[in-house]
Amino acid sequence: MKIALLLPRSVIYPSISFDIMDGFKQSLKNIGLEGYHEIVSSGIGVAAKHEEIYERCEQFLLEGADVVIGYINPLAAEFVHPLFESSDKTLLVLDSGYHFPAFQDKLSHAYFISLQGSLCTRVIVQQAIEHGYRNFAFTCSFYDAGYRTSYIYSKGVEEKGGTIGFNHITSLRRADFTLSPLTDYLQNDEETAVLISFCGDMAEDFFSRSNEINGKHSIYGTAFTSEELWLKKIAYPGTDWNSAVPWSRNLKTPQNEIFVETMNKNKEGKANLFSLLGWEAALFIGMENIEFDNMSVDSPRGKVFMNPENRFTEAPVYYATVTKDEITGNCILENVRLAPVTEEERESLKINIEAMQNVEANTWLNAYACLES
Repeated sequence: MKIALLLPRSVIYPSISFDIMDGFKQSLKNIGLEGYHEIVSSGIGVAAKHEEIYERCEQFLLEGADVVIGYINPLAAEFVHPLFESSDKTLLVLDSGYHFPAFQDKLSHAYFISLQGSLCTRVIVQQAIEHGYRNFAFTCSFYDAGYRTSYIYSKGVEEKGGTIGFNHITSLRRADFTLSPLTDYLQNDEETAVLISFCGDMAEDFFSRSNEINGKHSIYGTAFTSEELWLKKIAYPGTDWNSAVPWSRNLKTPQNEIFVETMNKNKEGKANLFSLLGWEAALFIGMENIEFDNMSVDSPRGKVFMNPENRFTEAPVYYATVTKDEITGNCILENVRLAPVTEEERESLKINIEAMQNVEANTWLNAYACLES
């Protein structure tokens, strides 16, 4: 079987394309299929130009690719999908879960392995509600504001009887970064919890300036805000905070221990969200699978199931605590445990997605966390 990979780039995660490819190849090796498939690849920038992705897919299909795997968003997948219909080939999308699909019916030749970013957002809102909070302030980067997690924070709070009394978006330019509007608002209400959405160096900026918040207001973040490659670079802000994540290197399962040991054998940090997606793609494809409806694989993050109704994967979500690494003084993800509300929130998320499909709304077109300098 010939398999083609569409690999993005990112200044936040400069090794993203290598991690996806290495995760895919190491997973094949782990299941005894090293060298079994012909593997080719192509760069697609930050995965924002749909016409460029279309051109790459068309060329791969003309050259005999049976499956194309790409870290792209559902909007790009829908744009290129006619190619796969006409050639009767398979598109396997590696998806952050930070976009919503615009299509209402499943795509006949496309499947999505998702990191469930929006689901993690609903899950962390539920935890904040369970902790007794009803009043919230929301803050995010200018970048994060262009994705669906900001919408899900709002809808999740509203549906659970809470209120977001203040919304704060940081400046596009790092030199202009400030939390002053947020801290000024919070001075007047100590019963308010803070919901956050930042990634990479933007998360580092937030926590480096959050001393006026920590200790006075509980903080709840999600998914990429607590991504472990960046967490270990971020100085501990002085107070623990709560998160919901799709995976952690600290999950205590045999599959995860194999994954972490295998990926980190040659370079520390290779076990991450992007190599995880590559690893799972190999598990689904195996020897020669090209249809994945109703398939389940034993992933490092638990059982991952391909829902035949929408062709998006469904996987566990975990609560976790971001605390201090006593060795480095930076952040570390600990107390990772299964979030029992995941399936209930998954059903609510489906309603949110359906509602947005009838609304005109802007979004960034790049794959999440794929940025140029």
